[in-house]
Amino acid sequence: MRPSSRPRLEVDWVVVPVTGIRKWGLSLLLVLLAGGLGFVCWTLFHEPVEKKARRLIQQATAYEEDLHRAGVSEGLASEFEQGTKLLAQAKRDFENRDFPAAAARAEDALHRFELLLRLVNREFVGAAQIIAVSGRVEVQRANQTTWEKAKERQALYNGDFLKTAADAVAELLFADGTVYRVGPDSLLEIHREARTGPKSEPGEVKVRVGQVNVSTALNPSSVVTDAAGVRIHQESRVGVEVAEDATTTVAAYAGRARVTGSSGQAVDLADRQAVTASREGSLSARRAVPEPPQLEAPQANTLINMDQTNRVTLSWRPVPGAESYKVQVSRSRLFAPANIEVEATRLEPSVTLRLRLPGTYYWRVAAVGPERTASEWSSPRSFRAYTGTRVEELADTTPPVLSVQKPQQMGNFFLIQGVTEPGATVTINGEAVAVAGDGSFKKAVAINREGKSVIVIRATDAAGNTAEHKETVFVEVD
Repeated sequence: MRPSSRPRLEVDWVVVPVTGIRKWGLSLLLVLLAGGLGFVCWTLFHEPVEKKARRLIQQATAYEEDLHRAGVSEGLASEFEQGTKLLAQAKRDFENRDFPAAAARAEDALHRFELLLRLVNREFVGAAQIIAVSGRVEVQRANQTTWEKAKERQALYNGDFLKTAADAVAELLFADGTVYRVGPDSLLEIHREARTGPKSEPGEVKVRVGQVNVSTALNPSSVVTDAAGVRIHQESRVGVEVAEDATTTVAAYAGRARVTGSSGQAVDLADRQAVTASREGSLSARRAVPEPPQLEAPQANTLINMDQTNRVTLSWRPVPGAESYKVQVSRSRLFAPANIEVEATRLEPSVTLRLRLPGTYYWRVAAVGPERTASEWSSPRSFRAYTGTRVEELADTTPPVLSVQKPQQMGNFFLIQGVTEPGATVTINGEAVAVAGDGSFKKAVAINREGKSVIVIRATDAAGNTAEHKETVFVEVD
């Protein structure tokens, strides 16, 4: 054994000034922090994609569970459903060992859940936050002249502008729960932040050009243009489109809206009604908006083996009064123009496509009625084209999304509201419930006995997968 070498420094009792200790301690702390930060950075930048996907899925799942416990209002249910769908798809991608896709979808779901948690916990920053961006989207701060690239989770304040390029779309979540979906070639300004409480006041956005689809929650919202003002009632879905000459078209897809032209003329819109304001502010007569088409085939998440056929036929139910149909097929769930593979107009309720590349495709349809009045888009569906040996894990074995709000009691009646996967069927205590095109449902359930009862809500998707939710309720008799 080699003898140990003598240390270069021998330890002895010494007196060290406090300032020296502080300097040494600070130096040591900085070294440790630098080392720790370097390790964290190295881990993040060199993290294997499989490990990253697993971490993001775990984080998103934890946030999803937090939202389940906190409860999501009906107005935010669609955003929560979108995040849940993304997370479910990320888990399927992970099982199929498509780790890059799993990480991307899980990160998207995580961002949405984070924003919803801030809103639920009243930690929302700004008048609105950007929750999704596709293509070139830019923001100009109030009283500034330069534009900056928009980012997801970016806060917007009063006086800020947001614009989308021809290849871009964006989604904004406002502090009162209102969601704005901004179309291509649009420019809007945040006019006024929503106020809640005794002196509540709806938020206001000015659309200078382009299109926005507005979904309100428990509070109304206002959209203004150079030709008209639109007050959108709570729990409503309304589209506002502004042409280059300021002509404004307003369509109420669900709920109610009041449109006031700059001339002072006003019109109230109910479900499936539209009106146009001229650049001078005069309003047209109300006209009917067609129902969105119900997609029929192929079923959601259908697998198509391109080695056997490269053609797929998309079909939907005919819409009464429709003169034609608009069809879009995209590689992106946001249907950003840059990702549109097919955009066609059909007179019949079907279209046959020839597939060129494998991958996941999303498709949707809108009905066009008299005076070129279009419905809102149908709920999108997806199918997956593949080549080579079929991977059995790609089959749809995932239960449908099922999110149920806390029941509202009215005597011995309980109002059950929730949202599931579009196209799924829902039963409550074995009784069928009507499901809207966006997957939402609502039903009053009578409980005819005193004491504790269990309400069972069950959703079944087209592939036969089932999700179940149970609520325990109490009925007291005076």
